[in-house]
Amino acid sequence: MNKKSLNKTKIIDKFDFIHVGSNWFLTRNDEIYLTKNGNKVRIPNENYLELLRQEFRSLKIKNNTNPSLIEILISHADKSTYGKSTYVDEFIKYLETDLLFYRVTNPKSLSESQGSKWDKIIDIFDITFQTTWDTSSFIMPLKQDPVSILKIKEYLMSISILNLHIMSYLLKVTGSCIITVLCNLRKLGIEEAWEAVYVEELWYNKIYNDDEKSKELNSKMSEIDFYFKLLDSI
Repeated sequence: MNKKSLNKTKIIDKFDFIHVGSNWFLTRNDEIYLTKNGNKVRIPNENYLELLRQEFRSLKIKNNTNPSLIEILISHADKSTYGKSTYVDEFIKYLETDLLFYRVTNPKSLSESQGSKWDKIIDIFDITFQTTWDTSSFIMPLKQDPVSILKIKEYLMSISILNLHIMSYLLKVTGSCIITVLCNLRKLGIEEAWEAVYVEELWYNKIYNDDEKSKELNSKMSEIDFYFKLLDSI
């Protein structure tokens, strides 16, 4: 059995999957694939099987593309053994210094754009969870209401480890626990999330109209869309 970790730059056509009992497992070179920690990689459901088939047809995983489903499932096979707390603790660290809490004061139009987009999102979050949060124009950490933090922790503990695992990738793209949770609840769409996360970059790019920056921002939109698709497939 192959315990080698996946190399992004290699052809993936030697990967496949096998039905064992009631489960599907990832294989490589016709053997059940084992992670670096010796865990089998279970494929959660038929939706993920179809997504894997699509990925296999692409043949290659390139370093400049979105993380592949294969990589995500391999990571899940190892990280999930530590339980939900590992994920939840990471989310709460982001929440305590959430992107949406810290605003610029200048330029004024950027400040207004942040305020209008981010306040709306926080309002949705507060209505959903009955929470309250402080915002600031300073870089010093805010001390948020512990009851509000506990409510979000309880919500995160209530969902599946696979759900948390996929969300953890979206968390790193957005830098916001609030946006990630609302995306998971489908209270924010792909474009809304993207515009909120990259409000500053989008604002500046309207001024400078940088083609490379536009490509980078479109790539981030594609990545967010990728994680939405995975969340929808759970």
